[in-house]
Amino acid sequence: MPRRLALLALALVAVALVRADHPVPAPLQAPPPTAFECRFTDAPPDEAAWKAAQPIQSFHLPWLGDKARMGRTATTAKLLWDREYLYFAADMEDSHLVADITEHDGDLWKNDVFELFLRPAADKPGYYEFQVSANGTAFDAFYPKWDFDALDRQKKVGEFHMNSKVKKTAKGWAVEGRIPWADFLRTGGRPQVGETWKMNLARFDYHKDWKEPELSCVAPIKAKKLPAFFHQTDDYATLTFTAPTAKREPVDSKVVGFPDPPPPFRAKRILDKYRPAFPICVAAIPGGDQMLAIVQKQPYSPSTLVRFKDAPDTTDSVKILDTPDGGTAYDIAFHPKFADNGFVYVGWNGPLPQRKGKWTVVTRYTMQTNAPFDLDVKSATAVIDWQSDGHNGGAVCFGRDGFMYVTSGDGTSDSDTNLTGQRTDLLLAKVLRIDVDRPADGKQYSIPKDNPFVGNKDFAPETWAMGLRNPWRITCDAKTGHIWVGNNGQDLWEQAYLIKKGENYGWSVMEGGHPFYPNRKAAPLPIVKPTVEHHHSEARSLTGGVVYHGEKLPDLRGAYVYGDHSTGRIWAVKHDGSKVTWHKEVAVTSLKITGFALDARGELMICDHNAAGEGGFYTLEPNPAKHDTTFPRTLSASGLFADVKTHTLQAGVVPYSINAPFWSDGLYKERFFALPPGETITFHRGRSWDFPDKSVLIKSFAVEEKEGDAASRKWVETRFLTKHGGEWFGYSYLWNDAGTDATLVDSKGLDRDFTIRTATGDRKQTWHYPSRAECMVCHSRAANFVLGLCEPQLNKGDQLARFEKLGVLKASAESGAPREWADAKKLKGADADEFVKLHGQQPGQREAKPSSLLPLPPDKLKRYADPYDKSQDLTQRARAWLQVNCASCHVEAGGGNAQMNLEFTTALEKMKVVGEKPMHTTFDLADARLIAPGHPERSVMLHRIGLRGTGQMPPLSTNRVDVAGVELMRQWCRSLK
Repeated sequence: MPRRLALLALALVAVALVRADHPVPAPLQAPPPTAFECRFTDAPPDEAAWKAAQPIQSFHLPWLGDKARMGRTATTAKLLWDREYLYFAADMEDSHLVADITEHDGDLWKNDVFELFLRPAADKPGYYEFQVSANGTAFDAFYPKWDFDALDRQKKVGEFHMNSKVKKTAKGWAVEGRIPWADFLRTGGRPQVGETWKMNLARFDYHKDWKEPELSCVAPIKAKKLPAFFHQTDDYATLTFTAPTAKREPVDSKVVGFPDPPPPFRAKRILDKYRPAFPICVAAIPGGDQMLAIVQKQPYSPSTLVRFKDAPDTTDSVKILDTPDGGTAYDIAFHPKFADNGFVYVGWNGPLPQRKGKWTVVTRYTMQTNAPFDLDVKSATAVIDWQSDGHNGGAVCFGRDGFMYVTSGDGTSDSDTNLTGQRTDLLLAKVLRIDVDRPADGKQYSIPKDNPFVGNKDFAPETWAMGLRNPWRITCDAKTGHIWVGNNGQDLWEQAYLIKKGENYGWSVMEGGHPFYPNRKAAPLPIVKPTVEHHHSEARSLTGGVVYHGEKLPDLRGAYVYGDHSTGRIWAVKHDGSKVTWHKEVAVTSLKITGFALDARGELMICDHNAAGEGGFYTLEPNPAKHDTTFPRTLSASGLFADVKTHTLQAGVVPYSINAPFWSDGLYKERFFALPPGETITFHRGRSWDFPDKSVLIKSFAVEEKEGDAASRKWVETRFLTKHGGEWFGYSYLWNDAGTDATLVDSKGLDRDFTIRTATGDRKQTWHYPSRAECMVCHSRAANFVLGLCEPQLNKGDQLARFEKLGVLKASAESGAPREWADAKKLKGADADEFVKLHGQQPGQREAKPSSLLPLPPDKLKRYADPYDKSQDLTQRARAWLQVNCASCHVEAGGGNAQMNLEFTTALEKMKVVGEKPMHTTFDLADARLIAPGHPERSVMLHRIGLRGTGQMPPLSTNRVDVAGVELMRQWCRSLK
């Protein structure tokens, strides 16, 4: 008999039982409870934990209506939950066990069986059924909706991971089991603390003296036209998931706004309905309202040229072409006589047929000069090219003289390895100037007669200027003819140049205006300093811009507007042809800036190189923010301290500690964070956590006036890192000598000397109070700003559990995701996709919600070793030291220009340090390597962390050598093979 018919028959018999001559218990005197609790447990439940669970004993026969009664045999069930599992236990009286079915997902209802039904959302149809029989056989199923005809089919669909154990007892049998929350990802996974689901616990009880089994449950099932049924999900009881919580006091923080005047402009999104993936360049097609853009599916990947209308209602674009051979396109330029010839030029880099390596190419295409501006892909003509694999250039513009200006980089990825920066005979590391209208000598261009080195056999005649590392963007001022280039620096400086005929900008003898490899041979030309340059404290990857002559931003007319990809800052500079007349930071943004452009009306456009929906196109608008004179100038005015003198924070300010401290010249530190009322921290498994606006991170530093004596500690600095308008800003406060308060340090920072008494005499210690810009060197966008507040740093003692109880975390239930299951099963391609589709979030069901709980128990989360605890693993200690002292820069896009990646999660063989030759100076170490396995004396990294002064690492925030850290790294180096 099919299961659905058999169940109906059993239900009918259950009703008939009460009419037979069998003695039965009396009807219920009061309605049984309909609401239950599932209580949280900190660890897999033991006897004590189960004692704390709510006993659920109201197993009755609700389908008997007015004659509803308790079951003949008693049942006590309990439920608990933790971060990974739902736990269940049931103890059942049973004098005659019936258990002969062994097939998983078989007809267990023909045996003595305990059942658990869960419907995660009352307004969503999906529900689950789990069963365990008296011999331990299991049944598990997800039903997308109540469908009587589909029950038999649906029970075989998908996989579950329930574990259970059955034992016989003196009075019957008992079961205990657990179900991972990963099995509930079909309906959004783990519940939130305080969330209520619909639930039914049920039991089939057979007996040799009974004609039919007894069906009891805890839900108030109502008899309807058909006999009542366990699957009647609308009638289920409620189950609330509870957990211990701690009171969280509000904090009245006054740390809002800015102590300094706000920048005059802010970023404003344009084309809100059109947000392409990773736009890298945009340009207006002459003579209309159409734009061309270069977009990418992933950063700096094969590129696509698209066309779209420059209008507020634009929602999509038209694909024009893909970069040839999977190359990466960088720039677009239109011929000055586009209206006549339809020529458009694309600068790109990639492989070329029948050639080795990668090449930078400027390709000309012909397109229609009016709508719909179709492009003839077959018209592609390579105008100029050169081999390049790294700093590729490829930016193009036309001067007012009608000639094409093209940039080239040094062709490598670090430190001018091939020594091309000062080579005069190559096309690399230069601004080239060519005549594309008069081809000659078998090329698609000729050399303008007034190029500076025409006739000089030692120079490539295309050269207009030289000595550039990685020029990123070139533009011509339409009114003055000035040619501007933005140039990516390397170790410490970013530059922009007003390019002039025949000039040498010094790379790689110089990095901008500063020595880089002064002993390298320079070209026979004077080295010219940058027009403007920026230290890495405020810029990491400079993006060249455009000269603005529009109407909407009158203060910027005539200014070269440029920015930085890594920090999102934007500057403007005005130049009269001989000197800078005005230079100012004009905006602080959260953008990843890859390009500036002028639209068809001459107004500013900015490319934000983020994924579709996040990035897109922006402009600048006047910033309405006023100078906030209320920003706290003292700690006592911050609202964060209950008593500054005793360094007592307000009750709602949360203290924390970390596993692996950053070396701060040996100073003692205490750490805290404050959140706005009701706000939470978004927990991530990778890197640091995300904080809401108006959050404040607090770190105080104290010197020991007598070395080694904690009682002699004296507070010297307190730092705030605060988030405002989506961006982080750092501020330093200088404590007064009396230790009663601290005052905001000027934006430029300062140094102060302290005298420390030691066993061998007094020692002077210089302490550096960082500038506003310096704060953000380490607290960079690449490192996600907040360095110490991350899983492996804070997973210390019961700290994460304390955060859970305070309700300050917001995390997703990530454990056991379907993709992980598919990987574990070695599924690939379509099989893996089908598995995820079946076991992951299902349409029309409850969806995942943020949780105040961690995704896993702390003992399963990452944890840094303490670098200074010799009892811990040597390699783990060394990797933690590198993570906290070096990795904020030495990660992808972190600003550390070596190729090394020192992040803790990077495999040793992928860190690019062990056995690697230095790209920079070797400090005269014999046979130098970054880390020479077994040989600290040959290891440049170890040498630099032991330096203070030129070449020291870390380059900021320290004036004393971390002696214990250096010794740790020496031991680790010796251990490597």
